[in-house]
Amino acid sequence: MSESGYYAAWLRLDGCRCVVVGGGRVAERKIGKLLQSGAKVTVISPAVTSRIQQWSASGRVTWHERGYGEGDIAGARIVFAATDDRALNRRVFRAADAAGKWVNVADDATLCTFLVPAVYRRKHLQIAISTLGTAPQTAKRLRLLLENDVAQGTQNFRKEVLSFAEQEGDDSGDWHHGRGE
Repeated sequence: MSESGYYAAWLRLDGCRCVVVGGGRVAERKIGKLLQSGAKVTVISPAVTSRIQQWSASGRVTWHERGYGEGDIAGARIVFAATDDRALNRRVFRAADAAGKWVNVADDATLCTFLVPAVYRRKHLQIAISTLGTAPQTAKRLRLLLENDVAQGTQNFRKEVLSFAEQEGDDSGDWHHGRGE
């Protein structure tokens, strides 16, 4: 996917049905953020973390305690595949993509019709940081540096962004003059 193949946006998911296939720690993080956005979350997984079990017991999510099956994504606006089974993740992607759903496969940007950025939140300010799926841990590290810089008054975020831009071969100079986007 080319750099120009993505369009940054904030999605209103309040009341929207979202399906998460998987029940581990990665799925738990995705579900937590979906719940924060007001989404109606359905989880498909034979086993889940204790937190997902708690969300299910309290009615915050609907958990189908079984493996993924055809038809599980019907009615969903967004689908996440967050399992450790690459073949299953590909199967979920193909079904969701063919049905015109937005789909994100954790840890495989090539099987995503949208990416989830690292987000810094402070009341009504939200800053998204993405490497377009090439280095998600770098995006997470940058978000943590930004949080720390705001709290401590340091400039580690800027230094790290400059370093990343140089590694990526961005010689435009825009980052050095405060015009980077």
